[in-house]
Amino acid sequence: MKIALFPLAVLGCAIFLNASPFPRAENPDPYEPLKLYDGAWQVKISMPEKKPDHLVNHCARTGKFYSCEQEVNGETTALVIFLPQGKSGSGGLEYRTLAALPDASKPQDWGRLVIEGNTWTYSWTEKDGDKPVAARNVNVFKDKDHIHFELQRLAEGSNWKTEMAGDEERVK
Repeated sequence: MKIALFPLAVLGCAIFLNASPFPRAENPDPYEPLKLYDGAWQVKISMPEKKPDHLVNHCARTGKFYSCEQEVNGETTALVIFLPQGKSGSGGLEYRTLAALPDASKPQDWGRLVIEGNTWTYSWTEKDGDKPVAARNVNVFKDKDHIHFELQRLAEGSNWKTEMAGDEERVK
């Protein structure tokens, strides 16, 4: 299973002041929060312990779409495309997401991103044999330079099982 770090990079609670980079409830610009991803990040995965990765996101708005080309340790791993959908049922901002891979393999179906304050939840369906399995990446922005993430799959019932977790820190 290939996982880009977005819906991968791809997850803490914090109180943000009026200068917060996170969208406000009243008439937010849906592209503004996505700009947080742009730049270089050090990714430390805690399950299992491994050497930190260097992630670089080259992000840009192109008309209605917003995209980020991701490099991990100097190698392009994905082009993640975001398409704003308006407000989610819970009042957050909702996007459709798609990750195109550099090997030109067929992308999976569009996923979903919901941003509610500092918590960004990517969700998608992947295959386990012939059986579809719900998966998600929960990103919690501690501030604009620190993200805690958890990659999870839906286990039996409605219990989410964390398969990988870690932290990202912006490299200045």
